[in-house]
Amino acid sequence: MDASLYLYKLRLQVIEAIQKHYHYLISHIQEVKVEKVGGTEYIVKVRCKKSEELLVSILEAFEEMNVNVVEAKLTNSTHLFRMEAILHAHHDTDATVLHQAILSLIQTQTHT
Repeated sequence: MDASLYLYKLRLQVIEAIQKHYHYLISHIQEVKVEKVGGTEYIVKVRCKKSEELLVSILEAFEEMNVNVVEAKLTNSTHLFRMEAILHAHHDTDATVLHQAILSLIQTQTHT
């Protein structure tokens, strides 16, 4: 009986440790990749902690930068937001500027 109780408690400790580590990893993921693939075409990949209104905020930022989304693929899970998009800028935009704008937005949205 004591061995069964010990194994049960040990199992609960392992599950709790795994859950803590999972939530830590999810809350610290912030990945933004921007690649210029043509004159004014970009591929953007975003992966971060899920946040309310994040997609809307990203689309509004693109609009402010005068950048159109040509195609987008979204993956939304319980805790994680993922987006891959092809963008078209109406003027030559530095990929670093796009990267920094998206990263700043994500940091603001996911830490509030």
